[in-house]
Amino acid sequence: MKKATGEHALPEQLLKLLGDANNLVLGKTYDMYAATYQGHREKETRKLDNSLSAIRVPCCVSCNQWLNETFEKPAAEHLPKLIQGRMIFTSTQSDIAPLSRWLIKTILMSHHPRVHYTGLTWKAKDGFAANGAVPDLLRVLRKTGEMPQQLSLWAAMATRGEPVLLRPDPDAIIRMGMNIARPDGILRLTVTDTDGMSVAHVDGTRPEVRRLWPLCGGCASCF
Repeated sequence: MKKATGEHALPEQLLKLLGDANNLVLGKTYDMYAATYQGHREKETRKLDNSLSAIRVPCCVSCNQWLNETFEKPAAEHLPKLIQGRMIFTSTQSDIAPLSRWLIKTILMSHHPRVHYTGLTWKAKDGFAANGAVPDLLRVLRKTGEMPQQLSLWAAMATRGEPVLLRPDPDAIIRMGMNIARPDGILRLTVTDTDGMSVAHVDGTRPEVRRLWPLCGGCASCF
């Protein structure tokens, strides 16, 4: 039996980017945390409960190395796009495909039923909702090297004055996400197994929304 290690949901490079960004603004402005769903409503529990920097998944050494070579390294140059600017909305799908693949993998890992949370209490661990479909999806990913065909990845930018929620179609079985708090708002990322996505927002300017995955025909936007 291969010895299991603990693979972090977030790579150290991204944690360093978040830390450096917070140092520049002299406070904890940037943060990244998981988003879960109750029915059709998104639920964000306390950041202590959902801190992705603490989430680790049992993983053998060879799989850990495979994750690094297949996802972490190709996405490395694109990680700053998550915490600054709007390039995640303006770049072509193919240009940021490595980042989209990394995001789907990271969101799946953060909702694995066997995640453990470094340094958190058992009460905090029990408060995080896992998704039972994740292990099979990750097995497909490991076996084929390709994203499971039913998955799509969506992004929306919510400004401080205009809350935005991404709502997968009612028939979706998989609804999971990750939010990135930034000085200019919250970047919401959602993985689902349906093609449709509705956007809930207050009256006003339509928010930036984009389907990042799967790739399609070289178009700049899919929404």
